[in-house]
Amino acid sequence: MSGTSTDQTAIGMMEIAICLAQILHETDASAARRMNYAAGKIYNRLKSQGNDEAAELVYTFGRTLLDREIFPTDDDLPEDAEVHVT
Repeated sequence: MSGTSTDQTAIGMMEIAICLAQILHETDASAARRMNYAAGKIYNRLKSQGNDEAAELVYTFGRTLLDREIFPTDDDLPEDAEVHVT
């Protein structure tokens, strides 16, 4: 696989992971926080094994899980807000 093809595959896999995380977050608002914790552990393991590119991908996923626009918490919403995830 060429570098560009590999990059495109990584981007696609990241988007799929974010989509699945959003679905889980809709049913359990703490899921994103728990996934972020797990991603941190995976990041550390990959870095210690010298898998820096894979670690960076996991780091990006973990940071995305903290994005309150994508994964809002009850504290972020006005009392009368309806949540619509796209």
